Amino acid sequence: MQTHAKKNKVNHLDKIECVYRIQHHGSTVRACAKRFGVTDKKVISWLSMHEKGELIKQHAQWSPSWNRENVIQHPLDLDILQAIKRGNPTYEDSIISLFDPELDAVNCISHVEWQDEEIEKLCLWMVDRSLEILRDVAIDSEDLIVELEFVSSNYFALICKAFGFDHVELRKGIYHELRLRGVNEFALEMLEISSVYTRSGVTYVPNSEY
Repeated sequence: MQTHAKKNKVNHLDKIECVYRIQHHGSTVRACAKRFGVTDKKVISWLSMHEKGELIKQHAQWSPSWNRENVIQHPLDLDILQAIKRGNPTYEDSIISLFDPELDAVNCISHVEWQDEEIEKLCLWMVDRSLEILRDVAIDSEDLIVELEFVSSNYFALICKAFGFDHVELRKGIYHELRLRGVNEFALEMLEISSVYTRSGVTYVPNSEY
């Protein structure tokens, strides 16, 4: 693994990447200290700064609208952060930057002020996107497990209820199609049982046997 142990100075984006790796990608303090050529204590200080909001820099391109109370800071994906650090973002990264005025490349976050209409669109998109993935994904993939856990969750049921969908019938259709594709019979039976329990607010999702 390539590290940054010989770097003389760690820059702002390095600190953010370090925090992202620990908080969102399962890295450790020691591993990040080695990667960026700093002490464990220094990494811990960056984590503390991030928790307090002190790692976010108000730079020259900072929009005053980002200071509004209801604005939420969403971290960008690690691959976008690394593309920004390299200075050669992909076509997709460039499109995101051009058409998202709330994207903050200096801090690798997107500043979003959620309105009710946007939340509704996001929830509906989550269901639509999950159905698309389940339709197209390989049956032995991690993505299938993730989407099945979402479909069997209380959250899925609540979204369906809000939009007038019958979540029980949706699940039945999904499980039927997956059976035809050869997905483990036992796992689907357990998920079908869980869809009954969600009516009373309880969901059982097996962690294996997919």
